[in-house]
Amino acid sequence: MARSLPRPSWSGVVSLAGWPVLLAALGLFWSGVGVLGYRELRRHSERLTSIPIRIHVDGSRGKTGTCRLIGAALAANGVRVVVKTTGKIPALIDVSGTESVLERPEGQAANLREQKDVVRLAAQQGAKAIVIECMAVDPELRRASERSMIRATIAVITNVRRDHLEVIGPDMGAAVRNLADVIPNHGTIVTAEDRLLPILGSEAQKRGARFVHVDPQTVSDSLLDSFPYITFKENVALAIAVSDVLGLDRARSIEGMLRSTPDFGTVQLFERRNTDGPYTLVCALGVNDVDSLIAVKAELLRRGRVNGGPIVGLFNSRDDRAVRSLDFAKAMGRELDFASVIVTGRHTKAFVRAAVRNGYPRGRLSDMEDASPREILAALDALAPAGGAAFACGNMVTDAGYGIVEELRRGPDGRHAGS
Repeated sequence: MARSLPRPSWSGVVSLAGWPVLLAALGLFWSGVGVLGYRELRRHSERLTSIPIRIHVDGSRGKTGTCRLIGAALAANGVRVVVKTTGKIPALIDVSGTESVLERPEGQAANLREQKDVVRLAAQQGAKAIVIECMAVDPELRRASERSMIRATIAVITNVRRDHLEVIGPDMGAAVRNLADVIPNHGTIVTAEDRLLPILGSEAQKRGARFVHVDPQTVSDSLLDSFPYITFKENVALAIAVSDVLGLDRARSIEGMLRSTPDFGTVQLFERRNTDGPYTLVCALGVNDVDSLIAVKAELLRRGRVNGGPIVGLFNSRDDRAVRSLDFAKAMGRELDFASVIVTGRHTKAFVRAAVRNGYPRGRLSDMEDASPREILAALDALAPAGGAAFACGNMVTDAGYGIVEELRRGPDGRHAGS
């Protein structure tokens, strides 16, 4: 039987080498680590300096779409730009306009080092601008992202909604102050936020930053309808404002935006048919707070993309978004006024209980936690009123969410569909 070798101990190492030698070796080791870290920090700073336009986009809703619009506006004006979005699927658009999905090792969460890698790529490609979506929710990580990784010249805060308050709250005032950590000292902040404008203005003043507030209503209905996909006045107004701040040609910027490609999580409309006739399915799984979904619903009604008849809801639940699920459960029969609701994803029973506690009739709730995307859509077809609409909302980032989107894009006959 083989004997196990004795484990070396610190006392043995000390007795062989002596404390002075050991401490000297440790000192050399950590000095080497420090030198390497300093060199990497210096190289990163040099890369940032080589990119004079650095745009950091944060906010509750519309970050990904706004990033894409800004990047398209810059590219249309001949600016070599790299765009990185987090979205529902993290993506990178390089200086040639080629888009690729950022692959992460299975089981590995997003890491702030991604931002540093994007800066390295942008510098290698000779980019003169980067547009980066903030990927941090935690306030400390947000500060680190801005101060160490991006050091923006322009910050964009799209809006502030009742989301992630358990992390950036506890209230909306605290939330907006945390979001304000992306505002660069002596840089520029562009925002479409209205309700918390005084706080944002105060935070900008503290940093000596130029404050630019945009009015989404300056974007015409005709321009919005010219987009080949669903976008919103707020996103377009923000992108135009950034273009103006940079002194770019506005007409070229708008032309570029109209040619931009939507994110995987962009609101899409699908025409479906059941035994009673056609209906419109609004896939808004990427719209995951109540306020934003109400705004989407109102905008689609205003544009005549859906009618004012009964609406069926499909809520896709995530097990790590309990607060969000509770907000939706409260709103189902009130602000959202869904005639019936199918619940999918994870922890569906908790959602059903919360909805019933808040007055929604149990008989109008269908729990489909273990159903396949095809079965879910078949159930939705059976409930949707002819000529009416159904809204899929809540969360996209689950197997059910991604599966529903893929099934919709394939269409009932296996072909790609949707607007």
